[in-house]
Amino acid sequence: MKGAGRLSEVITIRSTSFTFDGYGQPVADTTTDQTVWAEVIHPGSATESVKAAQVYPERSVTFVIRHPNPTDDAAGKTLNESDVIVYDGIDHDIIGIAPIGRRDGLTVYCKRKGTHNV
Repeated sequence: MKGAGRLSEVITIRSTSFTFDGYGQPVADTTTDQTVWAEVIHPGSATESVKAAQVYPERSVTFVIRHPNPTDDAAGKTLNESDVIVYDGIDHDIIGIAPIGRRDGLTVYCKRKGTHNV
């Protein structure tokens, strides 16, 4: 991956697996944390969204990381939109993932979780 020296921030990828209770409802079973190095790209400004006739602040962040499973091993790590990235003590929802090269890395597009922080 070119520019690997730019991966200067530590982030945590938090994955939660679910099981089903006796009523068929999903219940959080295990949470797995994986710490990786990342390049953090902040956009120029925050935005706002309107939900239920109220305006909420939004802040998006892009993370560039090495591919978590570069060899396509069946036992390797995965990353998907249901995971959460923790950066600087703040949770970020993943809204999109784009590959870089042939399993060189991933560009992960995120939005800060919650509506009260900018």
